Amino acid sequence: MNLKAIKRCPPVYRALSLARRVGGRAWMRAQHRLRGVRPKAVLFTSFKGRSYSDSPRFISEALHALRPDIEILWQLSDPAAAPDYVRTVKPRSLAALTAFATARCFVDNFNRPIYMLKFPDQLYVQTWHGDRGFKKVLFDMNDGLDYPDGAQMDLAVSGSRFGTEVYRTAFRYSGAVLQTGMPRNDALVRRDLSRGEAARRALNLPEGARVMLYAPTFRDATAGAALQAGFDLSRALETLERATGQPWLCLTRAHDKNRRITAARASSVRDVTDYPEMSDLLLLADLLITDYSSSAGDFALLDRPVILYQPDLDDFTASDRHMYFNLRDCPYLRAESEPALIDMLANFSRLPQPSPAVLAFYGATESGRSAQAVAQWISDRIPE
Repeated sequence: MNLKAIKRCPPVYRALSLARRVGGRAWMRAQHRLRGVRPKAVLFTSFKGRSYSDSPRFISEALHALRPDIEILWQLSDPAAAPDYVRTVKPRSLAALTAFATARCFVDNFNRPIYMLKFPDQLYVQTWHGDRGFKKVLFDMNDGLDYPDGAQMDLAVSGSRFGTEVYRTAFRYSGAVLQTGMPRNDALVRRDLSRGEAARRALNLPEGARVMLYAPTFRDATAGAALQAGFDLSRALETLERATGQPWLCLTRAHDKNRRITAARASSVRDVTDYPEMSDLLLLADLLITDYSSSAGDFALLDRPVILYQPDLDDFTASDRHMYFNLRDCPYLRAESEPALIDMLANFSRLPQPSPAVLAFYGATESGRSAQAVAQWISDRIPE
């Protein structure tokens, strides 16, 4: 019986969840009691161990550069994705539970399962995975569930006034917030174009072609499956080529909860969902089209065009997610139909540039030095 089948049988799902909660906590208590805390061990996890990526990655690398004596551990499905100095544990394993029970500090970009404990001699740093989003999360989305993070966290990392407020309400967290920026965005603030060029080479993109990045979020109905592209990608590229007189290609990147984006076969459209680092893709993109992804607020740091394509806005907000603000009354460029989107692309060179207004709307405080600041915070609490 797979997980989806189990969830369709509530009594079985509840029984297994209870068993995991009781058993997981018992194991963690036993490991912490027997082994204690390893004073120089720091454990990182990104998207529940699925990738070596996002803000935890950049903090991990900054911490290693600052303090090579600190033991860096990652909960990671693919150990080969991490540098040689990293020790990995398999996600959702007893080894992972042991690491969480005995590390001095752990850094995460996702909320923790209810059965995960944090002991008084440990530190928990939360970066989250979207500082300037649209969709309500955690307690803001469902106050009837029990999310443990807010009571366990010692530091939250934010890149805006908006992001800090989300920690207060969605996590019900009242502790310290380091509002120096999202570590994954440091390269965007510094305009580290070398990372974008390295990504172009790794993806073998043709010289001189401009890039439209299409990165929609998931829908509950398609979680775990492929997501159908919301518009004709080839037509969009043809429109951009006519408008600019330059060649264009499209990179599609699905949300972590989708396997890929399905679109009409075309040599100028390529799925890059498996590429690990979204910030690299943002650095190489000339245009971002998304719908409800917080990547829009990150891309604004580059002062390049971003369009919110939201033909299903009413249905999405009614059936999938409530929003933090009225999307029809915000500074972003928006299109609610394919003809409206194509019209924007036909006038690409004359599009207004609302990025400064977007950043002001959120109260952005990105510094370009956030990874180093978080690494220093951790280092200050770990003995030499």
